[in-house]
Amino acid sequence: MTDEEFKMYNVIVENGSGCFFQPIADSQHTYILSSKHLFEGERIDNNGNKVPFNTEDGASIDIRRLEYKDGQFTENKIDFALIRGSNYFPHKSADACILKVPFQSGFGKICQQETSYSNSVGYKLYGFPSNRRANDVGKNDTTYEITGFTLPANDLYGAQLQNTTLNREDIQGMSGGGILRRTETCVIIAGIQSEVASAHFAAGQIFFTPIRLYQEIIDDPSASGKLTKLYPPYLGNFSFLKDEAFILDVDAFTEQTIKYVRITLHNKAQKIIESDVTPEGIKQLFKEKLLIIEDQKEELGFKALWIAWLEFLTILNIVKYDNIDMKTLSDIFTNYRLKYINIDDWTDPDFRQYIGKADYTGLKANSNIFISSRRSPKSTHRIDAGQIIDITKPYDKTGFRTDKGLDPFTSFNFIHLDYFKTKCIVEKSGQYKELPEEKLLEILKQEYNELFS
Repeated sequence: MTDEEFKMYNVIVENGSGCFFQPIADSQHTYILSSKHLFEGERIDNNGNKVPFNTEDGASIDIRRLEYKDGQFTENKIDFALIRGSNYFPHKSADACILKVPFQSGFGKICQQETSYSNSVGYKLYGFPSNRRANDVGKNDTTYEITGFTLPANDLYGAQLQNTTLNREDIQGMSGGGILRRTETCVIIAGIQSEVASAHFAAGQIFFTPIRLYQEIIDDPSASGKLTKLYPPYLGNFSFLKDEAFILDVDAFTEQTIKYVRITLHNKAQKIIESDVTPEGIKQLFKEKLLIIEDQKEELGFKALWIAWLEFLTILNIVKYDNIDMKTLSDIFTNYRLKYINIDDWTDPDFRQYIGKADYTGLKANSNIFISSRRSPKSTHRIDAGQIIDITKPYDKTGFRTDKGLDPFTSFNFIHLDYFKTKCIVEKSGQYKELPEEKLLEILKQEYNELFS
C-alpha cells in the first residue's frame, strides 16, 4: 500500500476528522467513522459555559476528501445533508457515529482490530488539526505516533502519544480521526479519536472510541437493514479476490504460456466463488485455528489470508473435491490444514518456534500442513517431518494442540502454498503450452495429487 493510498483514508468532517471504511455487502455506499460530539452533545459558548446542541436533520455537513492523481493531491467535497436513521447513525451512549455517504472507490483494504489493546506498535493518530486547515491540500493533515494504549475508561480507551509537548491547538480538529496501523497490504483500525485527557493537553494523552462500539451501532435494531457489518468487501465474497489469485511471477518469455494456465485456474476458482463458501463463513467456522500465531487475530481480516484460501480451495477442487460447500469445509479442515503467518520468510528460526504453538487437533500423523505467508519462498517450499527443527535440542512446546501422541515437529510435513505455483506450474510451464483445458487440468491434478496423498 502506497503512502498516498493510505493517506486518502482520512477525511475532513466539519470541524473534526473521520476515517473511510468500505463495509461488506454494500456496493452503493461507503461509511465514514467519526465522533458523535461533532454533531450533538455540548459545546462551550462565548462565556465559557457548556450548552447543549443538536444538528438538525437536513443540515448540510462539510465533508472533504483527498484524492491523488498525477503526483498531486486535490480536495473534493462530498455532498451530505444529515438525516438521522438514514445517513447518520450515532451510538446511544458512546462518542461514536457512522456517516453513510455515496460509494467512494479505493477504500476496501481496511480491517478492524480484533485483539485486545495490549500492543500499540505501529499505531498512529491521523487527522486534520485546526491549526493546519489553512495549509495547502495534502499538507493540512498530520500524524502522531502512539507509544502505548492504557486501560479503558467507560466507552473509551486511552492512548499515549510519543510527543508529550503538544498543545491543545495541535490536536483540536482531529476528533473523529482514525487510530490506524498500516501493513503492506491493508489498513488496520483500532478506533476513532474522541477527546484529550486534559484541558491543557501537555502530556500527549488522548482517549479514543474502540472499533467494537461502531459495530454496536450496526447491531442496534434501529439500524437493521440500513447498515452492514464493518468487514471489507472481500470477506463477504471471494469474487473480490479472483483477479489477485494465482499471480504467477514470470518473465515476458514465459508469460504467453502461463496465461492459459492462469485462465484455467481462474475458471476453476469461479466454482468456489459461485458456491456458498465465503471468507466470513470460513472465519466464523475456524477462527484463530486459521493462524500460526493465534493471538494475532487482526490477521483474520488480511486480504492475503483469503487470497490464499481461494487458491487452496481451487486446488482442492481440482484434486480431491468435485463440489466444495460449507458442509464439506469441516471435513477438509480435518484432513488438510492451511495456516497463515504474517512473515516474509517462513524458514527463519522465529517461524520454526511459532509452529510449535498452534492448533493441529484432528490431523493424523504424516499429514501435510500448508503454509501461506506474505511472500513466496526464494527456494525452500517444503520442510519434511523432523527437519523443521533440531529435535535433539530442547524446544518450547507449550501451547500446541495435537491428537494424543503427535508432535508438530516430528509428525507433520510443512508445504508452502506457493509450491503449487512455483514447482508445479512455473518450473514446468513448458509442458503446458497450448494444452486444452481438460488436458491441462488432468496434468495439474497429477502434479497436485502427490501433495494430498
